[in-house]
Amino acid sequence: MIPNTHFARKGKWDHRRSGIWKEESEKGSVLESRHHRKFEEYKQQALELWRASGRSAAKVAAELGIRAPLLYRWARTERPPANSPSGAKRLRSVEELEAEIRRLRAENTKLLEQREVLKKSLGILSEVPPSGMPESKR
Repeated sequence: MIPNTHFARKGKWDHRRSGIWKEESEKGSVLESRHHRKFEEYKQQALELWRASGRSAAKVAAELGIRAPLLYRWARTERPPANSPSGAKRLRSVEELEAEIRRLRAENTKLLEQREVLKKSLGILSEVPPSGMPESKR
């Protein structure tokens, strides 16, 4: 995108910053940081609107006048990567791990007992009835 040449400005067009006019004076850094801060606020508000509304990214993006992939990109850059230490699960203490092992062993014992009961009941139900009892009509 080429800047409008009808307006005379002191500065240069910064192509790396997707269309930001970068001032060469000392005011430029202030203007650019103010623009960056406002942009970050807008980005956060857009993400909050998307998450709170329960609507699709496409609908929220259309309402804001941006494209849906931009919302996805903002959301992806906001959350930490899965393999980073901050995004990883917290380390559990030895006591917590031992308590979980005890709980899982008790659950395993209970499930083994239930399986044995079901095997015995299946054996009983699948036996042929004795000769004195009426047969079921299947």
